[in-house]
Amino acid sequence: MLKEIRFAGDLSIEASAITPDYKNEEVLGLFAQKSSLQNLPVLLADGRPMGLINRNLFHSNMTKPFYPELYNQKSCIAFMDKNPLVVDATISIEQLTALAVEAGNKVFTDGFIIVEQGKYLGIGQVLDLMQAMTALQARQHRQLIESIEYASVIQQSLLKPSRIALEKHLPDDHWLIWEPRDVVGGDMFHFVPLDDGFLAVLFDCTGHGVPGAFMTLIAESALEQALISEGRHDPAALLSAINRHIKRVLNQHTDASGGQENSDDGLDGIVVRYNQTHKTLTYAGAHQSLFMVPLQNDAPVVVLTGDRQGVGYIRTQMTATWKNHTLDINEPCRIFILSDGVIDQVGGPKNIAFGKRRLTHFLTQTRHEAMSDQQIAFLALFADYQGQQIRRDDLTLVALNINPNPNHRESPHDA
Repeated sequence: MLKEIRFAGDLSIEASAITPDYKNEEVLGLFAQKSSLQNLPVLLADGRPMGLINRNLFHSNMTKPFYPELYNQKSCIAFMDKNPLVVDATISIEQLTALAVEAGNKVFTDGFIIVEQGKYLGIGQVLDLMQAMTALQARQHRQLIESIEYASVIQQSLLKPSRIALEKHLPDDHWLIWEPRDVVGGDMFHFVPLDDGFLAVLFDCTGHGVPGAFMTLIAESALEQALISEGRHDPAALLSAINRHIKRVLNQHTDASGGQENSDDGLDGIVVRYNQTHKTLTYAGAHQSLFMVPLQNDAPVVVLTGDRQGVGYIRTQMTATWKNHTLDINEPCRIFILSDGVIDQVGGPKNIAFGKRRLTHFLTQTRHEAMSDQQIAFLALFADYQGQQIRRDDLTLVALNINPNPNHRESPHDA
């Protein structure tokens, strides 16, 4: 196993050193004896470095006309670099790299001198430094990827109870897509089965990747606290409680002009409460819409909008409230809640956003397909539309089939 190189001392190469009383004729002899010797350190009597003689530059000078006759018997300091890069053995590879860059081109030919407590230890070569830095960056990158991949395991674990609840409560009446743009993401969903229906939540938090994932942890905690304090029957009250929690946790509860905030983060989202007993659906949205698709009479898809204020942000007041919207559900329908990653994805021949109109058309055309078939069709359509474009955002879409008359279940193909 190769030695891990972390400090300048790990790059130290033992090399002969001379003192200022060496003559150029003697230096010429040393270079002739050791063809591998590229640089020759010059030390003071106490072992402190004085300079560095580069083999190529030395030979270049000593081969000039009359130079041997003039300089053979003179001190070696005549052709010595009096200001070589000298570094302590304890500095990190990152620090050494910065110093080498600052020193300029001569370091690439001369290398550098490594000292320990001010005394000569050895010399270092830039090529070895570059290899060490490359290995260090690869190691750090690998550690970062491993950390993020494990963070994905944690995030998946947080979402797992809702997945299980959906499978148990609505085994054939739902489909779910959750695809972070990166390994981890800023979207989260929550599903709570109830004796008289269910509560479904979808949050699109600030950011993607690691920052977004951190926000989902805060949002999940806020939701759990809100469910305890507000119960499971008032979506608007839940959003208000989550707003207060996020603003307190992120210190975003003072006026934005005060300059006390380090962040301006929050979430857009929607909370849906379906009551099977009363055959009603109540929702509250924060910059999020609900798509409702009737399954009878080919009625048009209805896009139900929420309030135009986000949750937790500085500009959202601590006392902000959201409005509950309640609809009677007398006929079977499907509802779709989704993050912006669906609507905003760029693609197609014109490289424009997927958009609500294209989604509405898809939902209209596939309303009578089985849930599993509809999911497959959407994934194919979305992938084809995205094409070679990069994924712009995290993608979450939750589809729920609602039948207010569970004792009379129609086939999804019945129209």
